[in-house]
Amino acid sequence: LLHENKSGKGPSWLLDNDDLLYVVNEQEDKIETFTIDDRIQGILTSKNTISSKGSTPCSLALDPTKKWLAVANYGGLGSASFALLPLNKSHYPEEKGAKIETVDGRGPHPDRQDHSHCHQVQFYENYLYGVDLGTDTINIYRFDDATGEMRLLHSRIQTEAGAGPRHLFFHPDKPLAFVCNELNSTTCVYRTDATLGKLQLQQTITTRRSDDEKNLTKENTPAEVQISPDKKYLLVSNRGDENLVIYNLSDSSEDVLSIKEHLSIQGSGPRYFTFDPTGKYLLVANEKSNNLICFSYNPNDGTFQFVSQLAHVQSPQHILFIS
Repeated sequence: LLHENKSGKGPSWLLDNDDLLYVVNEQEDKIETFTIDDRIQGILTSKNTISSKGSTPCSLALDPTKKWLAVANYGGLGSASFALLPLNKSHYPEEKGAKIETVDGRGPHPDRQDHSHCHQVQFYENYLYGVDLGTDTINIYRFDDATGEMRLLHSRIQTEAGAGPRHLFFHPDKPLAFVCNELNSTTCVYRTDATLGKLQLQQTITTRRSDDEKNLTKENTPAEVQISPDKKYLLVSNRGDENLVIYNLSDSSEDVLSIKEHLSIQGSGPRYFTFDPTGKYLLVANEKSNNLICFSYNPNDGTFQFVSQLAHVQSPQHILFIS
């Protein structure tokens, strides 16, 4: 451990912007801004803390012009929303001038979908995408970077009832998008139209092994979805089954995804994972077992090998590499 920086209670999402780092604090409904003072030693200085303009913030995104910071407020103990916060000349977010969008409705799950639960925001091409677990919707907004105004582009994209969409990932080269669904343990594949901002469902596939699906007493909640550096595989983390499902990724057939294998994550509660900048290593943040796991990745045969672990990391929830 090189350095430890305190950040309120429940820091769960990190986003860098040049020499700044934005952090959401879920338990305090805050967004904290740090300056990155030393990238080698990992030294940060807190400069600004503001309201996230909602309850339980859990995701951040920076618009392409770097004028606005988007936040998804999950609404665990209060209001759920997608909010846009203007950045001042120092690139610190401000509450004044914030734009807030809420989603009406609920899903069939009695405990997890009593109302909207905004789980992720993401800018792609000319649009802002918001994933709402509580209403089983993907919301696409036309975004005006001059004013910060959001306008729903067309009807909200409805997932299967009770699916609980959590995170959305766009293929870097192909017109494909992937959504991991937290409540029914599936991954959806969508065809994208970047010009019109549309998503068309093409495939739905389970994240689980058949034996795990048959065990009705075992709860599983997928959390994160990412692509391998060589773009051959799509990965989704399973919390409960405690593994990563690794899909073969092919655009040559109607079924884009097929299950290759399930990789044990050597812990519990894989809330987040990512590849390092070299693409040679995969890191997994196991929130419940309090450890970070490192695997090596061999692109020649698509295999992963356990390398090491960092234990006694209290509830790791996100990973960000700062070069």
